[in-house]
Amino acid sequence: MKKTVAAILAFSMCISLASCSRNSKYSLDKIKLSDAERSWSCPDEKYKELLESYDGYTVTGTIAVATDKDVVYLYAEDTLEKDGKTKVSQDTVFDIASLSKVFTAVAILQLQEKGKLSIADTLDKYFPEYVTGKKITIYNLLHMNSGIPDYLNNPDPFWNISGEDAANKQISEILLDKTTDEELLQAMYKAPLDFEPGSEYGYSNTNYRLLAFIIEKLSGMKLSDYLKKNIFDKCGMKKTTSMATGDMTYVPADFAELVQYGFSDKDGYPACPNNSRGDGGIHSCLTDMVAFDRALFGGKLLSQKSMEILLKDENGYCCGLTKNKNGYSHDGSSMTCVANNKITESEEFGHVYVISLERTGVMPQMSGDDPLSGTRYTKGTFSDGVYVNEYAKLKLNVPKANTPLTEAELLQMMNSYLSDARDKKDKTILSATRYDASFWDGINSISIEIQFLNTKIGVPGDPDFTEDECLDFIVDYNRAGIEKMGGTQTEKERTKVKLGGQEFIRASTVIDYYGKMNMYYYARKLDDNLICMINISMPTDKNIADYEKMFE
Repeated sequence: MKKTVAAILAFSMCISLASCSRNSKYSLDKIKLSDAERSWSCPDEKYKELLESYDGYTVTGTIAVATDKDVVYLYAEDTLEKDGKTKVSQDTVFDIASLSKVFTAVAILQLQEKGKLSIADTLDKYFPEYVTGKKITIYNLLHMNSGIPDYLNNPDPFWNISGEDAANKQISEILLDKTTDEELLQAMYKAPLDFEPGSEYGYSNTNYRLLAFIIEKLSGMKLSDYLKKNIFDKCGMKKTTSMATGDMTYVPADFAELVQYGFSDKDGYPACPNNSRGDGGIHSCLTDMVAFDRALFGGKLLSQKSMEILLKDENGYCCGLTKNKNGYSHDGSSMTCVANNKITESEEFGHVYVISLERTGVMPQMSGDDPLSGTRYTKGTFSDGVYVNEYAKLKLNVPKANTPLTEAELLQMMNSYLSDARDKKDKTILSATRYDASFWDGINSISIEIQFLNTKIGVPGDPDFTEDECLDFIVDYNRAGIEKMGGTQTEKERTKVKLGGQEFIRASTVIDYYGKMNMYYYARKLDDNLICMINISMPTDKNIADYEKMFE
């Protein structure tokens, strides 16, 4: 018999509170990693099965697996913090970026508990100049269904600008804290909605920036001060800050291009303490994040009724968390960091928390060489909305809504894949793969990725590595990652299709994670060494044909 949401929450809170009250000998403050051993696994036999999923797992930063009582696994990469002396550890401070959103949501619900607001309030109550705000509620902001454009990831409609140069200039102004709150609000008042409020999901950082403004207005405190008093201090988060600079201790990598475009400070760190508040801007470490998760799900920050609101799923989004098959999660990405917080509900342990904080731009290759050196690969070009790769005979008319990813972002994606790969075969193939281009439609959440695989070093000894074998790898690799997060992936029948007159083998899958999504993978062997791979993520069955027609 299924339990109600309230019953599950009550059950899990009791377990969490009881567990947290005990003094565990397996806590982060008691674990010391040596220079030789950069990982630690809990020796308690009851965690043996849980450890099988994570033991030996490495990242380019830090990762912890914990229950409501104990730490089960800890890893920190073998490198130094910015002082040049201290080893990276569970106390190394990173930018957690969008993981900050759940803190903002908690603050809003705390204010509702105090009678300061109602999440049914419309925005015109707090922003009288915002005429459109009469039909948008705080609830819409929390659940990402307001329709307000994203001021950061989709700047053109929000700021009424056009073109890549204008967008880069505007983003730089935001990321270097040169844009004022009033300028942001005035732009929002004029910006058209992406859709009618409440009608659909649309991830927008603007939603949580507005929530920060509301928190400050009603509390009479800066967001940073409110969070410290009402969340950080209550959880015992000693190293966590909001709206601060100079406190992060990780060392950014490969940030020259970010500095060039004005997307970070001269050392590669985020430089927008004001402009990232609410939707980002919190700096934290594993020790503090585990403490926060335990406090949140242990009932120390919100009432049971507020927790039900926080965890209510609206088209896959709750309040700063996304719902998946067995729990909740959220990703965060700043210019030189990626973060992930995953909470799995467990009858045996109460909750299992998996938190990773990583540096981007760190590319662990099988060798120091370009993975495609020695092949006939040529770098594709993108100009005036058209992507071209001469050697692959690919030409793609990129829709206007799609934003091309920078080289740094492409490197970050590849690094993320490599960090997740545990199998030696997977690492070998991924290390022989290079992203050529990727285009992201932030409104419809659809991406197009183009990669090339050097089969000579990716599958040594197998000169006849086929398109089907390549697709087997892609599908199996993604299935393992999805199943690890509690989702499922089902592959449909493979077919031959033509993209711009070139024949590809296509594999299509349906992912059931926080809702059903389509993934389409394409492979074409170009020569003895090189395979071209294309991924189109999350189109519908109806519009995939339109995307395939974009290739001439």
